[in-house]
Amino acid sequence: MPIEQAYAQLKNILHKNKCQVIEEKPPQYISVKQGSLNGILPKSAKKTVKYYLSPEGTGTKITSSTKIASDWTNLTVCGNILAAVLAGIFLWIAADMENYMLTAKPSFWTWLARAHGNPDLQYIIFMVNLTRAIAIFLVLTIAVEILVVIYVYPRKNAFAQETLQALSTAR
Repeated sequence: MPIEQAYAQLKNILHKNKCQVIEEKPPQYISVKQGSLNGILPKSAKKTVKYYLSPEGTGTKITSSTKIASDWTNLTVCGNILAAVLAGIFLWIAADMENYMLTAKPSFWTWLARAHGNPDLQYIIFMVNLTRAIAIFLVLTIAVEILVVIYVYPRKNAFAQETLQALSTAR
């Protein structure tokens, strides 16, 4: 199909997929933002996709490139760092409370296990179990997020490939 027609169909497909056009030079080039910050799949993660069109014989050659958005990457990295710091703090609280329970020596986090101004064994046990559970949850969250990144990055071109496939069947 001619380059002008291919460009128009590509732009229509991108519009149907709710892509935001950020730059274009009709009919040779179009760049779009696609996906969202909370996307956890290759097609839903926030990214920039660039399409390059060039005439080739009686048809059109279309190539694409995809780049994961830096804010998606930064949110993932910063979120994992924050979760790791919090997990460390919660493990520290659990260890500190457990040590207090065994030695009866007040320590940094002892104030968390007081009832009416005095240490309470039930509160200590509760705090140890609660803070460990939160730490485990945070570590599991970090592991899942790492798996998401490992899954998304190599497959980041999935949306572009799907778009080009839809364009080739629209002919």
